[in-house]
Amino acid sequence: MGTGIAAGSMIFTIAIVCISSLCGLLITAAAIAIPIYLMKQNQKKLQNLAATGIQGEATILQLQDTGMRINDDPRVALVLEVRLPGHPPYQVQKTMTLPLIRMSQVQVGSVVAVLADPSQPGNPDKVGLLLR
Repeated sequence: MGTGIAAGSMIFTIAIVCISSLCGLLITAAAIAIPIYLMKQNQKKLQNLAATGIQGEATILQLQDTGMRINDDPRVALVLEVRLPGHPPYQVQKTMTLPLIRMSQVQVGSVVAVLADPSQPGNPDKVGLLLR
């Protein structure tokens, strides 16, 4: 009887190890796949904006640090007043990751170059800052 319990316990242990390994592989795959998917989505948004947008400028009305960091770069919430040639000015709220090296360009009152789609003025995905 003792060997039957020991064999069952060994099978249970092997099953747990296999399940744990599989879960680890799934988590690793997701950790790699999700950022790649998000980068491709961002790339697609940029390509669409480049195709439909026009260049203009925006004044930064508000700047707030969200407290989040991505690769040590701050994620900020902005309120912009966008001005495009031939279109009335409009305001848009946009959250973005801002490279630390560009922080001096993005301050309240600063005027920055933008690429924006005037057909969707309220859509923050249709406004891109052109920082140098």
